[in-house]
Amino acid sequence: MKPLGILLFAFTLFVSIDAHGQPQAPNENLDPNFIFHPDNLIRNSEDLSAIYGVMAQYYEGVELGKADLLKTVFHTEWQMRDTGTPDEATLHIADKNNFVNMVRDHGPYPGYASERVFAHVGMANDNLAFVRINKAPSRSSTCFYLYKLNQGWTIMDKLWVPVREAAKLAPTSESYHAVEMLLHTYFKALAVADTQVLSDILHPDWDSKTIDSEGKLTTISKVALLQNPKTEQIDFTQLLSIDLYHDKLAIVRIDIPSQNSTSFITIFKIDGIWQITNERIATN
Repeated sequence: MKPLGILLFAFTLFVSIDAHGQPQAPNENLDPNFIFHPDNLIRNSEDLSAIYGVMAQYYEGVELGKADLLKTVFHTEWQMRDTGTPDEATLHIADKNNFVNMVRDHGPYPGYASERVFAHVGMANDNLAFVRINKAPSRSSTCFYLYKLNQGWTIMDKLWVPVREAAKLAPTSESYHAVEMLLHTYFKALAVADTQVLSDILHPDWDSKTIDSEGKLTTISKVALLQNPKTEQIDFTQLLSIDLYHDKLAIVRIDIPSQNSTSFITIFKIDGIWQITNERIATN
């Protein structure tokens, strides 16, 4: 944790001090949208620092049994999704109250935060982040979605799958193909508002959450989507990445430049079948 904090501190210094060690004012001739504009660098370093701080509070809250601390870093609609169920045949979902009460009743979890690595942060439109935390030596990954609202960065989702056999850690080509085919079916169904297909491939507890440039958060349930479907054109040229975790969980990133929007699609393998379980979207 300390190296990242030092890096962020140095990053902030970099944007405000020139090569001769003198404070440097922002260049007025630079386009404010330029990615390396000093104002953008400062804002981005502040966001990364805030995200790191929120995640640190989460792990502190669980390890030390600080239930009230967890309440401050979770959004009111926070949920944990996992397949830690018998034979991984169902999707387990816990809401904020379930999880906080579990920690309060259990007390501290010694060693919970040990050997954790802040492995990845994927930003989208300055108000949505995907975070991956790895744990050694099992190499297991836990994923989180965070939104930046008026009160700052808050954790919206936690996603994980059980890792029981090291041999099954590496994703297979068959899994990539299955996820790609599911996405193709999903995009095709969205393009024509095919509610029957959408009903088949979306998990019963599927939902989407969208944050706009004003910080307004909108939630749509599966029932609401099927009752009022809207056509949406997405193709594989807009698909930025498919990340597979332990051959049981896929995180898909879709960037649509024309709409300045980014979607993270979560796909779990449940009882041997890949299903889309939620979608987190940022628009600007």
